[in-house]
Amino acid sequence: MAKTTGIAQFSQGRSDIHRVDPRQLTIKAGWNMREETPELLAHIDELAQSIAEVGVKNPIQIKLEDGKMVVKAGHCRTRATMRAIEHYKADIKTVPVVSVDRYAGDEELILEQVITNSGKPLTPIEEAKVYKKLLDFGWSQTDLAKKTGRSQGRISQLLNLLTLPAQTINHVASGAVSATLAAQVHREAASPAAASAALQAAVDNAKAAGKSKVTPADVGKKSGLAAIKEAFENSDIDCSGEQLALGHVPINMPIEDWEIVKRLLEL
Repeated sequence: MAKTTGIAQFSQGRSDIHRVDPRQLTIKAGWNMREETPELLAHIDELAQSIAEVGVKNPIQIKLEDGKMVVKAGHCRTRATMRAIEHYKADIKTVPVVSVDRYAGDEELILEQVITNSGKPLTPIEEAKVYKKLLDFGWSQTDLAKKTGRSQGRISQLLNLLTLPAQTINHVASGAVSATLAAQVHREAASPAAASAALQAAVDNAKAAGKSKVTPADVGKKSGLAAIKEAFENSDIDCSGEQLALGHVPINMPIEDWEIVKRLLEL
């Protein structure tokens, strides 16, 4: 028998990457938490142009359901591939796919949209929808915090976004208003209608000034200790382990909260 050489000699299992016709892939409605925003469509188009030139490099994760190859991760790549074929006339006959663990439950696969997202990052609204779906499966916020490494304060903040008026959710989904600012305005306003009106006016004013994102100043928010306290409550703070022993406390803070802290502390 010939001696095994190269990487194969170190392999502990067979390759599970296959190539299939992308037209045979199925996207299940309601599975992926992406919001159909102009930004997402632009991302898919940009990805389609790249795929038309160099093909799909990162395998799409699929699972066989009723004899169909259902996409579990790689929805943007799948849509971009079809756009590359249909719009950019790319001659793509196959794409790489890998089968997910057939014993993996829907909960684990949904969770992976958060913890293994390697493409376009999920927006706060999209992340909140993942958590809401897992709560519907019977998970607790404590479970979510352990599995994702997020603080319970941050998870609660994201889930609260889904209770806000549709107009506010749209502003957050588009990136015009940060999740932190939207929650703060609604918490302090006299009514949901008043908060929505204040945010809409702030968005309109920001656009008129040539800005794409509303700042706390645009809606008349005051700086103060409360805003800093909330920023840290929304952060993942590791008070254990090697870093603590070295005299460090790692803090993973949402970017919108970090911007508020920097402004308030004049950093």
